[in-house]
Amino acid sequence: MTRRRNTKDCEFLTALFLRWLIWAMVIVVSAQVAGAASYESSGQNFTMIPLVNFSSDDGTGYGLRVSLFEYDGVSRPYRKTYSAQAFFTTKGKWVHRFYMDMPHLRPGHRVEIEALYEKEDFANYYGGLSESVLDTYTKAQKTFQQNHPKLRVMWIRDLRLPWRLRTEFRMGRNRIRPNATAGSILSDLAPPGADGATLFHTTVALQYDTRDDYVNSTKGVFEEFLVEYGLGSGFSGGKMTYEHRHFFSPVPVFTLAHRLHVGLTFGDVPFYEAFPLGGSSVLRGAPAARWRDSGRILLNGELRWRGLILSDQYNIRLGMLAFGDVGQVFNRSEVPSTDDWHVGAGAGLRFYWHSTVLRADYGISGKNRGIYLTFSHVF
Repeated sequence: MTRRRNTKDCEFLTALFLRWLIWAMVIVVSAQVAGAASYESSGQNFTMIPLVNFSSDDGTGYGLRVSLFEYDGVSRPYRKTYSAQAFFTTKGKWVHRFYMDMPHLRPGHRVEIEALYEKEDFANYYGGLSESVLDTYTKAQKTFQQNHPKLRVMWIRDLRLPWRLRTEFRMGRNRIRPNATAGSILSDLAPPGADGATLFHTTVALQYDTRDDYVNSTKGVFEEFLVEYGLGSGFSGGKMTYEHRHFFSPVPVFTLAHRLHVGLTFGDVPFYEAFPLGGSSVLRGAPAARWRDSGRILLNGELRWRGLILSDQYNIRLGMLAFGDVGQVFNRSEVPSTDDWHVGAGAGLRFYWHSTVLRADYGISGKNRGIYLTFSHVF
């Protein structure tokens, strides 16, 4: 009876939030003045989008994102953009953000600046425990609060195209407190960084990039070899990753896209810097950060349909996709397992407006279900 009721509640929430999202889009579109078609236009396009969001992990989200896109008729995906966002959810998550992206600050130079303030009242920590053991814990014992302001500056410089060099500096302070006063998994297992930390990160990455548009790719390849080092609060360590993305269109309105991401940590890093598995941007359908460890292998595949034109005048399209996500986490001192893979699958909608992408995904992973209404492609 309880499971049937939960299923009906989930279906009701899905219909309700999709309805809210559609109405919000209608209101925003009707208020716009005529504009040119994405990067082929010249001038400025201003968008003000009410954020009506839902995630099985974070609850209902609401807020506002204001963006300004500048186009010159040639630069992809735009000449530059600025955006500011205020966002809250009913489960106590905040994501407030100022973002600036200048892909063509100078010929061959891209600069990105982001100031971010995140607060989360119910971040998950499962400590690698099995489902049967986790069932004996309350929600408070499985979650913690975190408060995480950070500043990030990224610079990408063209080498001999399509090769690029990416450097990044990031600094942040994460304050952490378990939700349960007794029996908390985080307090009992006490992983590194359970009390929070202040860290300064430096990243260097070599990229090979032939994508036609990094916001909404339809063809091309992206490869990245990355090394990140962090220092602070008694920690000294980082991560190494390799990422491969491939996009191609067998017919004009369809895109086949896949991503492979492999990563390992080294040295000493806080538990929240370990690789997570589960959630809206990693393995859809599974709870956010259901698994964490020092190594991860992740595969994502999507078949995207871009075909329904809602407005040529306002450059608005509606698309659909089917997806599959596969991954596992493992300890860096061990060889990845052949039978410890976790799988998620589902379908989604994509709403394209100028250089903004809104997505709605429904994912299934084992006995878990996930609904995600948010921004940007997963990859």
